[in-house]
Amino acid sequence: MNGAHVCSLALVLAFAPIASPGAASANSENLGAEKFSVRCTPTDTGLEELSGLLWTENSGYAVGDHGSDDRIALLDSQCQVSQWIDIGVETIDVEDLAQDDTGVLWLADTGDNNMNRELVTLIGLNPETGQTTTVPLRLPDAPHDIEAFALTPSGTPVLVTKTKDGSAQIFTTPHATVHTLSRDEPTTLASAGAVSVPGDDARPITGAAVSADGTSAALRTKKEVYIYRIEDRDVAAAFSSPPASTITVPEQPQGEAVAFTHSGDLLVASEADGGALPSIHQLDAEMLPARPAESDRSFETIVAIFILVLIVAGVFVYRTFKARN
Repeated sequence: MNGAHVCSLALVLAFAPIASPGAASANSENLGAEKFSVRCTPTDTGLEELSGLLWTENSGYAVGDHGSDDRIALLDSQCQVSQWIDIGVETIDVEDLAQDDTGVLWLADTGDNNMNRELVTLIGLNPETGQTTTVPLRLPDAPHDIEAFALTPSGTPVLVTKTKDGSAQIFTTPHATVHTLSRDEPTTLASAGAVSVPGDDARPITGAAVSADGTSAALRTKKEVYIYRIEDRDVAAAFSSPPASTITVPEQPQGEAVAFTHSGDLLVASEADGGALPSIHQLDAEMLPARPAESDRSFETIVAIFILVLIVAGVFVYRTFKARN
C-alpha cells in the first residue's frame, strides 16, 4: 500500500461511524427452558425452602426463607450438604444470598409478606470463623416485600422489591458498601429507579445475582430470568435498563433462587412447595449474551487500528514534505 492509499484509508476511518460498545444491548435475546440441563439434585430435606443460592469455584451455599433461615448449607459439587453453618443471630425472613470480595456471605433478611417492617437487615457471616455482622436498613417510603438482593463488585447492596403488578422498585446505598455501612444506626436506602423488563405482564421478582467478573446481572421470577449487562460496575443502573436476554426457566415448584457459577454458568433453584426436592438447573455460560468486556475489547481494537493508521499516514506526509523541501 502506497502513501496515498494510507492517507485515503485514514480519512475513511476518520469519518466512518464507530459503533459504541453498548449499542447491541438494545436487542434482547430470548432463550427457552430446553437450553437448561440438570446440574445436580439436593437430597437434604433442610433445603425444602431453598430461597437463596450462590456458587463459588467448587461448592455452593444455600439458605431457606422464613422457618428455615437460621443456618446456611454448604453444598458440594453434587448439591449434597457437606456442612450446616449456624447464622448465630435471630432472623425474620431471609430471602437471598450474596458474597462480598472478602468471602463474607451476606444474607438479605428482607422478606415482608405482611408489609409491616420499617427496618430490614443484612447479615454478614464469615463461613470460616462463624463471625456475624448485622446491618440495619430503613426503607425510604413504606414497607416492601423484598426477595431479590445482590452486591456490586465493590460491595454496594442492591435490593429489588417483589410486587404483583410488575412495578418492581430498586433500592441501594449509593455512597456506602457492606464494608462501610453502620452496624448501629439504620441507613436509609435510596431509590434507584424501577426494574426494566419487556412486555406488560411482568411477574414478581424473586431473586438476583451478579456474575463473578461483575459484567452480568440476573433477576428472576418463577417463570423466567432476565440477564442484564453491567456498565461501570453499576448494578442498579443495569436493572433499570432493558435486559440483554429473557430466558424461560424449566418448570419449578416455586422458583426463587438464581446464581452464577465462578465460570459464568447460570443456575436456578426452587423451593419444594410440599413435593420432592427439585433439581438445580444450569444454563452454560456460552448460551448467555456477550458480555460488555468482550464488546469493549472489540471497540478498543478498532480505535487502536484507527490510531495506528493515522500515525502511519502522518509519517508518510512528513516524509513526503521533507523530500520535496
